[in-house]
Amino acid sequence: MKRTFLRYVPILAFITIMTMYVEMVILPSLPQIENQFSITSSEASWILSSETLTGMTLAPFLGKLADSYGRKKVLIVTLIVYTFSVFLTSISPNYLILILSRSIQGIGLSINPIAYTILRERIPDRELPIAQGIIASTFAIGAAIAIPIGSYISQYFSWEFAYETAIPLLILSVIITYITLPSSEGKNMSREIDTIGIILLSSFFLILGVGLTEAPTWGWLSLQFFTTLIISLIIFYVFSSHISRTSNPVIDPHDFKNPNIAVPLISSFITGFGLFLTFQSLVFIFELPSPVGYGMDILQTGETIAPIALIMLVAGPLFGSLVTKVGYKKVILISSIVSSFLLLLLSYIISVKVSVMELMGFLSLMLFFISGMNVTRITLLISSSEKERMSTLTGTNTAMRLMGNTLGPIVVGSLEDTFKTPIFVSYINNIPMFAFIPSRLAFEYSFLVSMVTTILVSILATRIREENLNKTASITVRSPQ
Repeated sequence: MKRTFLRYVPILAFITIMTMYVEMVILPSLPQIENQFSITSSEASWILSSETLTGMTLAPFLGKLADSYGRKKVLIVTLIVYTFSVFLTSISPNYLILILSRSIQGIGLSINPIAYTILRERIPDRELPIAQGIIASTFAIGAAIAIPIGSYISQYFSWEFAYETAIPLLILSVIITYITLPSSEGKNMSREIDTIGIILLSSFFLILGVGLTEAPTWGWLSLQFFTTLIISLIIFYVFSSHISRTSNPVIDPHDFKNPNIAVPLISSFITGFGLFLTFQSLVFIFELPSPVGYGMDILQTGETIAPIALIMLVAGPLFGSLVTKVGYKKVILISSIVSSFLLLLLSYIISVKVSVMELMGFLSLMLFFISGMNVTRITLLISSSEKERMSTLTGTNTAMRLMGNTLGPIVVGSLEDTFKTPIFVSYINNIPMFAFIPSRLAFEYSFLVSMVTTILVSILATRIREENLNKTASITVRSPQ
């Protein structure tokens, strides 16, 4: 068993670390890119959201392909396309090309659900929670590596070169995957893809995102904003009607009838929203000038955020082991309640501007519980899934998380452009000149929004039925491998 664990977990962890590295390496450079391309904070948020929007769209699609054609084949093709897209991003000459390249790069975010499925197929049940906890923690590992390295390279070279450093390792990932992982044949499942559902879902988030991005310019009560809001809601209604009628929906509404599957899927959206909102907020808080921010450069920001990511690394395996002792429901309930309370305190702490060390300690504690909540819901989903549908369900889970990842940066970017404060720049002909930057109020509201969404996780967790999970687990153990 240990040999099996050591054969699959390290390579899958390495692949997911690399995708997280590429995803997070640009984070400390967001304010710099905003200035480089002369764009607003709302437009800069699409540097993150464009990738997650594409990943959200493709995750169920690739999950179904993996179920049908085999995990290894789909994983290798995905890695090849992803590597090419990273190269395109590294040579982007303007904002438009950067967004297009990042959009293609979103295919890499579909790698995690395939990795979870391979683990479920190959790893013994008693070792599975720990293995899943390790893979889930690769977000933290990738961030812990990417943020300091990316900030150092961006500070002394360029953010483009930070991307180029990942390309040789991604090529190595393709080679190791081809050599190491065993082939897995696809099942005799329907290969029909819900193209209409994919288009409707991505259109909903695209139009809603554009509306939120432009709201600070149009006005939150303007006709343009309400028009985009109404159009997006109409599209979502059509999408909901479509998936309830079609035989092979991109997101199956019947999955939400099982609380042990519904709770992780909905929680995935909520935690994805909160994490990306929090990380983007922190970058701007650290790099904005006083009195709003701490006036750090890119390298200082990376050095400050990296230890926080390491806290998330510790939380993953710890909560993965804890869930086998106290159960999923208690872990998710406690971690979500504590996280909500800490987010409320964070919104207050931001308003009074404590020292960097005090803020760091508080953030570490908060993200420890958020990471535990995140790992536990993933493990619950995998343990509640039938093996034949694992790739599809984990693909849906990734899509839900990426929906949240897409909206989080857009919301905080809109708040940054809505709530501004003037700072003195210089005198020109004895006339004082001011620049407008995001105010502290924007970040207070950001963390309050994240708190409200985390409270929803606590409410959803009360629906978990662990007796049903035990029945599913016993059936899974007796199933032929």
